[in-house]
Amino acid sequence: MYNDYTTFSNEAWIADDNPAGYDSLESIHDQIHGLTGSGGHMTYIHYSAFDPLFWLHHAMIDRVFSMWQVIFPDSYVVPEPAIFNTFTHSAGQTQDVNSPLAPFHKDLSGGFWTSETARTTEAFGYAYPETANYINGNVTGQVVVAVNQLYGLRSGVQPSSKRHLHVRTADREWIANIRVKKYALNAPFYVHIFIGSFKPDPFSWPFEPNLVGTHSIFVKIIGLNSNCNCDPDQLVTATIPLTDRLHVDIEGGFLKSLEPEDVTPYLAKNLGYRVSLMNDTAVPNADVPSLKISILSLDVERGGTDDEPPIWGQMRGHMDVSTG
Repeated sequence: MYNDYTTFSNEAWIADDNPAGYDSLESIHDQIHGLTGSGGHMTYIHYSAFDPLFWLHHAMIDRVFSMWQVIFPDSYVVPEPAIFNTFTHSAGQTQDVNSPLAPFHKDLSGGFWTSETARTTEAFGYAYPETANYINGNVTGQVVVAVNQLYGLRSGVQPSSKRHLHVRTADREWIANIRVKKYALNAPFYVHIFIGSFKPDPFSWPFEPNLVGTHSIFVKIIGLNSNCNCDPDQLVTATIPLTDRLHVDIEGGFLKSLEPEDVTPYLAKNLGYRVSLMNDTAVPNADVPSLKISILSLDVERGGTDDEPPIWGQMRGHMDVSTG
């Protein structure tokens, strides 16, 4: 699904993008900052690097991007005009793979790294176990196997008999797409999604058994008279997977199947969301009018063996559950 660098690399909403492109590496990055920070150093842009978790987290982001590059080697930075002035670029100036990444010097003569020269981890003398080019190795194949083995099956679910017989199997995935103004509250905040009841106390929301997922809007705090050098109307997107929870509800007898005729009314009755600041202060949903949460599904054909990547079908929208 995410075979385009522009969509995969950042969370900015692209007006003509399809709903299958709402997630991104940046949105995952932001989510981990918020969830591990929980009001501490990782929560805030200016202080996050003081937390040792910052370095583990960014190494993981680097690893995920390296694996993605192996599978999609031909998609990368495309020329775009700079939106805002920075210390080294003026608004409107074209930035591309050869633009200097100041202040990161590549050599003693004063040259800077660029997106092109820093395209692979090997340029810095390292690789990850999944991306290392072993002797006569099929790097793409080993990355696909690693992704399937680490992330392909739901946790605790045993392979079906069909999969065991190396037959491709079909499944349906359900997701909640989130779209909201990044600076809606001029501070970082959470969007919590629940299936079922939950307590009104916002301090309990991260620990509620019916919490399906939480997304973090990772943004610097903007004071009343501050200039953020940003677009206050910038929309960002993210995705919360719902399928694992729906499988649990099927196994518990609360839901008949993953078919739309069963899931849509079930979610219309049971799915809810709440917004809170990073210090667990509740924010009324109506105070974030830009927030839009949509429920979608798509068919996924899973490979019969670990060296076969899944085939994602067409995304289908079912309902909006937000007031945005």
